[in-house]
This record gives sequence, C-alpha cells and structure tokens, in this order.
Amino acid sequence: MKLRHRCRHVTRLVLEAEERPLSATERLGVWLHMLICKTCPNFARQVRFMRIAMARWRSGAGPE
Repeated sequence: MKLRHRCRHVTRLVLEAEERPLSATERLGVWLHMLICKTCPNFARQVRFMRIAMARWRSGAGPE
C-alpha cells in the first residue's frame, strides 16, 4: 500500500474521482498528498469549478 503519491498520480485520481468512488486507501493517499503539495489542491479546485460550471451550463442556468 503506497500512501505517498506523485503529483501525476494524484491528478489522475482526482479526475477518476469524478467518474467513480475512490477506495479508502486512494482517498487517504490523495488527502496526505494534498497536505504537502501546493499545486495539486489548486488542480482539484479547478476540477471542482469545472464540474459545477458544466452542471450549470447543462441545466441552462446563466451566470449569477
């Protein structure tokens, strides 16, 4: 069980989390990595922003 991941692996897991639930080990590894990395949390926020923006676009809601 590898808990410390590289950024490349964490970004892949962040994207996969949009499609499927991550295992407890994967979630723990991502969480630990986010504590020590400065760029991966930014990437995760951008992915979350895009998910919300696309959901609003699909529903026909305009900017607030």
